[in-house]
Amino acid sequence: MARVDDRWVLKDGTRTSLYGKGSRWQAVWTEAGRERKKAFRTKDAAKAHLTNVDHNQRSGTYVSKDLGRVYIGDLLGPWFDSLVHLKPSTLATTRTDISATIRPYWGEWVLADVTRADVQAWVAGMTKAPRTVETIYGRFRNFLNWCISEGRLQVNPATGVNLPKGRKREHIYLTVDQVRDLAQAIGKHDEDLVWFLATTGLRFGEAAELRGRDVDLRRLRVRVSRSVTEADGKMVVGPPKNGEPRDVPLTTFVAERLRTKVQGLGRDGLVFPTQRGKWMRSNNFKTRTYDPAVAVAGLPLDLWVHDLRHTAASLAVHSGASVKSVQRMLGHASAALTLDIYAGLFDQELSDVAARMDSLLAPHIQICAS
Repeated sequence: MARVDDRWVLKDGTRTSLYGKGSRWQAVWTEAGRERKKAFRTKDAAKAHLTNVDHNQRSGTYVSKDLGRVYIGDLLGPWFDSLVHLKPSTLATTRTDISATIRPYWGEWVLADVTRADVQAWVAGMTKAPRTVETIYGRFRNFLNWCISEGRLQVNPATGVNLPKGRKREHIYLTVDQVRDLAQAIGKHDEDLVWFLATTGLRFGEAAELRGRDVDLRRLRVRVSRSVTEADGKMVVGPPKNGEPRDVPLTTFVAERLRTKVQGLGRDGLVFPTQRGKWMRSNNFKTRTYDPAVAVAGLPLDLWVHDLRHTAASLAVHSGASVKSVQRMLGHASAALTLDIYAGLFDQELSDVAARMDSLLAPHIQICAS
């Protein structure tokens, strides 16, 4: 039974040994079968606390301090097991971030002791790229939100933490001649891949998982429904980034280059395997094959493989493709996202609109002037 005790004076008016020391009024209640106590300066404050505890216990929103007195390392496993909604590739990278960064730092911390300042200090001390810091911080914040849903925390101590800001890297768009130079420099085994990435805009993981059944040379289409990524030393296959499959057009030039690759490949054969017939690994491809070819071709040394995707967007826009067409080709969730990323590419298209309107207005303007 909840009650308020007087710590200073007994019911018969006798002063206790605590008289004049600390807060006078003590709220007493039962929590998980144990008696809990908390002292207040006024009797009304103690009563208000008991009312709040009673309400939260009845509504199921009460947070027990005991549930928060647990090591974070003991909760990371159950939290990870709850992430059944994530794609396999995201689960794999989450597992890596937990084992490499989150658990080594937070594993021995008591959950209830973590403050916003503690999280801020952790973020400030990470010697990683700003976007990587943001991703890892986001995972830890989601873990703390899960702790709230489990009744172990009342508020999220990661709320309001400042994240480092990085300088946004400018996209690099290659010309057709530069794509040709890169394809020639990269060698016979991978030159078709260069042309393919630079004209379709597939992400590297999507191209690495492309199989014979996904290529329709008659319709000049490839079906993108899977992607492969490396995590914890293993190759993990999952859906594309936005989770939706898409059809991507092939140029006749690239389709002819793929024809010999696809013939006799079979439905499950990889279109772009390594020379050993295995999945391409992005880091290996970049360091062993791509970067040396970039240097030989005389291209900017900071040219990413992902810049071939940007190049495909650029070539599509300059060939007259609409925003909606580019969105569908690249697999963006919305045309607004495509515009956010490639707004500069559509400047010429806007100029062309003005020029066409001028040609439409010109005869009428001349009549008005006469």
